[in-house]
Amino acid sequence: MAAKGTAIQHRAPFVSLWSRDDVRTAVVDFLPTKTVAVLPLVAQPLRAAQTPLLVTAIRRRGKTTVPNPPTTRALLDSLLVGEPQYFCEKWERGLEQWEEEAPRDYTVYFSQWSAQSNRYLRLIRDNVTVDAPHLEGLGSHLGLARRIHGDNLLVTRFRLTMSCEECGDEGAVGYAMLCGPPPSCMIGPRFETQLNDEGGYPLKLVWLDNPYDTSVLVEDPSPQISYRIDARFHHDVTGYSRVDISVNGRLVIEGQSFACRPFERLHLYNFSRGTSHIGPIEVWYEKAAPNQAWHTGNE
Repeated sequence: MAAKGTAIQHRAPFVSLWSRDDVRTAVVDFLPTKTVAVLPLVAQPLRAAQTPLLVTAIRRRGKTTVPNPPTTRALLDSLLVGEPQYFCEKWERGLEQWEEEAPRDYTVYFSQWSAQSNRYLRLIRDNVTVDAPHLEGLGSHLGLARRIHGDNLLVTRFRLTMSCEECGDEGAVGYAMLCGPPPSCMIGPRFETQLNDEGGYPLKLVWLDNPYDTSVLVEDPSPQISYRIDARFHHDVTGYSRVDISVNGRLVIEGQSFACRPFERLHLYNFSRGTSHIGPIEVWYEKAAPNQAWHTGNE
C-alpha cells in the first residue's frame, strides 16, 4: 500500500504541470503537431489537458483564431496549416505503397543507377491498343498512383531523378504528375517527341501544366544521363502560384505562374510505348490556409 501511495505522489506533480501556461508553452514551441496529437496516449490524465495544450499551440504559432466549437479535430486542423510534411519514395519496398491502374500494359521492375546510387523504377509500356489508327501506339494517363492523405494540400517542393531510354515518334513517357481533383489537374515533368520542321522527332524533357501547356527543361536529353529535377513552389492565397525549376542544379525556369489546385495524388506512367526510369522521389507539402483560393482545370 505504501508503494502504491508513493507512486501516486510521484505521478501527480507530472500531470499537474500540464495545467501551467509556462509548461504548455515550452512543449508546443518545439513539438510538431503530429506529436502533440498523441500526447494524450502517454497517460490518461493528459487527455483532460489536451484542449488547453492545443489552444496554447494555436496562439503561440500565430495560426488562425481558435475554432468554435474547439473540438480536437478542428484544433488539430488549425495547427496543421503551413506545417511542413514530407513524402519520400526510394523504392526500397517495391510498389507496396502504390496502386497499379493498368498493370496489363506495363512491365515494371527495379534496378540501380549504379553500384553507389539509389534504386530506380524501370517502367516499360507496350502492347498499347486504341481504336483510332492514327493514334496507334498511344495509350492513356494510367500507370501507377499513390494517394497523399490530407485535405487542401499545397506542394512546396517536388524533387525526383528520371531518364528516358526509349520513346517512339510523337510519344510521351516518364510522366511524374502531381495531381488534384478533376478535371485535368496535373503538373510535373515528362519526356516527349514531336515532329519538327525538319521532319524529325527530337526528344525533349518538358514541364507539363494541366494538361497541354509545356515548357522545355532540356533540349535533346541523352538516354544515358539521369536528370535531377527540383521544383520549388511559391503560393499565395489568390490561387495563382509560381514555380522555380532546376535540372541537375541549374535553374532553367524561374517564377512561372500556374493555377493552384489541391494536391491529392502522385501519378507515374508512360502515355505511349516506351521505357522510362524514375529514381528517388521527394515531395514536401503543407495544409493550405482556410482562405486559400483554388482554380478548376477549365480556367
